[in-house]
Formats: sequence, structure tokens, C-alpha cells
Amino acid sequence: MGPDRLRSLAVVGLVALLLVGAVLSTRGAVYARADFAFCNQQEIASLDPAIATGIPESRILRALYEGLTRYDGETLQARPGIARSWRVSADGLVWRFQLREDSTWTNGDPVTAHDFVWSFRRLLDPGTAAPYAYLAWFFAGGEAYTHAAERGEAPDTAALGVAALSDHELELRLAGPCPFLPRLLAFTPFLPTHRGCLEEHGTDWIRPENIVTNGPFRLVERRIRDRLRLARFDGYWGVDDVALETIDAFSADGVTTQLNMYFTGQVDWMVKPPTGLYDVLLPREDCHVGAQAGTTFFRANLRRPPFDDVRVRQALLLALDREGIARDVMRGGETGSTSFVPEGFPDYTPPPLAAADPQRARRLLAEAGYPDGKGLRTFELLYPHNETTRDFCESVANTWRRELGLDVRLVNQTWKVYLDSQKQGLYDVSWSAWIADYLDTSTFLEIFGSQSSNNRTGWSNARYDELLAASRAQADAGLRAERLAEAEAVLLAELPLLPVYQRVNVNLVSPRVGGFHDNLLDVHPLRDLSVTGPPTPPSMDAP
Repeated sequence: MGPDRLRSLAVVGLVALLLVGAVLSTRGAVYARADFAFCNQQEIASLDPAIATGIPESRILRALYEGLTRYDGETLQARPGIARSWRVSADGLVWRFQLREDSTWTNGDPVTAHDFVWSFRRLLDPGTAAPYAYLAWFFAGGEAYTHAAERGEAPDTAALGVAALSDHELELRLAGPCPFLPRLLAFTPFLPTHRGCLEEHGTDWIRPENIVTNGPFRLVERRIRDRLRLARFDGYWGVDDVALETIDAFSADGVTTQLNMYFTGQVDWMVKPPTGLYDVLLPREDCHVGAQAGTTFFRANLRRPPFDDVRVRQALLLALDREGIARDVMRGGETGSTSFVPEGFPDYTPPPLAAADPQRARRLLAEAGYPDGKGLRTFELLYPHNETTRDFCESVANTWRRELGLDVRLVNQTWKVYLDSQKQGLYDVSWSAWIADYLDTSTFLEIFGSQSSNNRTGWSNARYDELLAASRAQADAGLRAERLAEAEAVLLAELPLLPVYQRVNVNLVSPRVGGFHDNLLDVHPLRDLSVTGPPTPPSMDAP
């Protein structure tokens, strides 16, 4: 029997083995199959743009809401969204956005500049607990606004560089030059929310019967641990360009279940199939593989000994053969990390990350008081429930046991619980991944600033914060890149995080889907997708 036939049988066997589980996962559905269906990996944690941080959430938020700008799914350039045009002053500090007059919320209210003023203030308000509030510090007076509210003082709204000049003209004054502002504003924290909806319904405002949105789709139903049903919003200004009428976003748990949903035609798209089947899947025409501006790493909780000792953190990193893990465990074309900021950002040269050196790792551990791991307590390695992530974490834990004599216990949690554990510091070492939110180096480095809610390690460094601040104020692109590289050097010396590999995109996409483009952010706006023909299970034949 030839290898092509064996590969085909491998897929057929896997589908048959788990078909019952896939069918049971969709029991109770009340709708016919949507025009387009996809596996959204995990149950989403929130539908609030100011709160959500995960990739599964962002896919839904970009469908339900639209900001001043939106991503082009092919080029990743900022395209007009609710703002039909914008202009910037010669010094790069004042931006004026002209909003569309035909844009409405799903309750019929017009979308105005006042909605963005209110939403941006809400993002900055510490009472919102927005993880990305620090990004709005690009606005003049943004940081002072947040800190005043933290002190219980009334923020100076007049000093904040966010103003509605009219119902349909918004002015943004910046604290420093930000040439990538249009791309930044396409990021989900800058999506607007409806003030009346939040004030009327309180914490229940995101329920399907209450939520008011302004994007190309509206929320019809949410079935926890099953799916979200979206329907095209006929009041959307660009409705004529939206091909899909209905979408189902499944929260199927487990990549093998998701794979079966794809091969049985229940969904048209799945992300990251099982690495154990890459030999079968990667050569297929419906498998999209491409570079990604993303890094997989571990966070160390510096609030818990012994991870407050930089020598312990250095030992954990140096014990890992990062290139070998990427090649032999991940197997999709990933490469071992040589820095934290991944390759691919123009005009930026990151500082080098120390190469693997198990002998030095053992010496450092001994210097910290733990020769051969003796005396270092059993610690937990936290990760979100996912077979691929599990395999990766098991490989790393085995390396730490073998090379350093450490006792590592793996702990997996559902996506939402895992995120909450990270935010609350309820972990020792935690699997983490970061995909660029916008195409700029700062998207990686800003998350470890002292004021960043995305830091989640307990680490802070005054010099690091100074360098980030200097980069924000720097108009010269070359000098700005130098400040950011200096900041990354501080980060890699202190190692509150342990970079392991640079990620790649791997997507299985039905041939009936149009408008799907590979890109560095792995962003695929549902607004731009289309389908032809009925849902059909993909061929299981080998390529």
C-alpha cells in the first residue's frame, strides 16, 4: 500500500473514530446549518471589546462591531470603517476622522463621534478594567486620565485628546507621533460600544436579547459550549459588500473534534489541526500554511519564589532546545525563538536571545541554591485545554525534569478559567502566546510595561518603562526602533518571560470559501468571506 493511500486512511480513521463525539457536540442545535461555519477554538471569555484579549474573541468582535478603521484581510492595511476618511497634521499629532452619516447601531440609533468619545473614555477608565487601556495613552492626556480615576479624582476630560467636533467629525490629539494610528484603531479595544445599552442593562448588556452593535453582523443567539449564531445586519453601511447571511462560530473543545467537524462538512474552517497529522494535512490544497507575527512563550510568576530569582528563570530557558522543540514537537514550520519580538517587522533588529546551554542552566540553578533541582519545590505548568498545547508543554516539562532535575506538574484549564488564573497571578509558570495586535514592534513590548494589564508576571522595571515612553515620543523611525530594541534587551536580561518558538499560521479552509487570505496576523474578517455551492465534506484523498 502506497504512502498516499496510508495518509488518506489516517484521516478517514480519525474521522470515523471521533464522529460520534462530533455529532454529540452539536446536539440541541435549533437552526439549519449557517451559510458559513467555523471552529472558533474555545468558548469566548467576553463580548465586550474593552475587556476581551483573546484571538477567539477578536474574530467575533470584528464581525459584531466596526471601529473607525478596519483591517484589509489581504494586505493588513487600515481601510475606512465607520470613518470614511481622515487627515493628519504636519507634526503628526492631530488626526481628524470624518465619520459616515449612514452608519447605524442595530437598534436604529446613528453611530456618531460621541459614541467613540464615550467608548475611548470607558477604555481609559480603570473601573472598566480594560487590559489594553495603556494603548489609549497614545492620546494626549490619556495616562493622566487613567491615573486620576485611580486616585478617585475626576479625570480632566477637557485635557484628554479625544473630542467630537460634530456628530460626524472626531478629533484625536496624540501625546506623541503615532504613524501607525489607523492600523492601531482597527484593533478590538478601540471598537465602540453603545452607551445606552450598557447603562440600561448593566452586566447583562452582552446578552443576545440586549446587545447593540454596529458591525456587519448582529448576534442572534449564544449557546454556551456550543456556538454563536450571527446574521448579516441589514442596517450596516457596507451591507452590499457582505456576502454571508448567517455564520455559526463553534466553541468545539479539542482539535481532534474540530478536525472531524471539518472533514464531515459541519464547518468550513478550522485553525491549527493536530500536529500529529501534519504529514497528512500540510501537503493538502485546502491547508493554508504561512508566516505569523507571533511568539509562543512562558510567563514566570515573579510573585512566587523561586521564580523571583532571575537565575532560576535563566536556567529554565537555557535548558530548552528551542529549535528542536519547534522542529520535532510543533512540526509546522515553526522556528526556535532568537528574540521575543518575532522576525518580520521592517526596520527593526531585535537583541539576541541566549542560545540553549543545559550545562550553564545547571550551574545557574546550583548558584540559586538548587543543585540538580534539589530543594526546589514542585511547581505547576499551566496551559489552556488543547491537545497541541498539551503535547508542547509535556515536552518542555520532560526537558526540565531530565536536564535540571525539576518536579513539574502540568495543569490544564478551560480558556476562560486559564485567562482568569493568569490575570490573578494564580500560577507558577504559564504557557502563553502573543500574536501581533497591529503591525508594529510595540505590540509585543508594550505588554510588559509596569502599567500593562497584559503583563501578568509581577515584573516591573523602571528603565524598561522609560525606554517605552521614549519610543512613544520619538518621531524618527530609526531612533524609535533603537529605543524599542534597548527595551527588549532589558526584557531578555530579566526574563519574566521565556520565548520558545516563532509561530506559523495553519488553517484548513474549504475550497468553497472565497476571500480567505494568509497574512502575518492570521486575521480573516468574516465581513470579507463568501461561499459557493452547498456545504460539502472535503475530500480525504491524499494530495
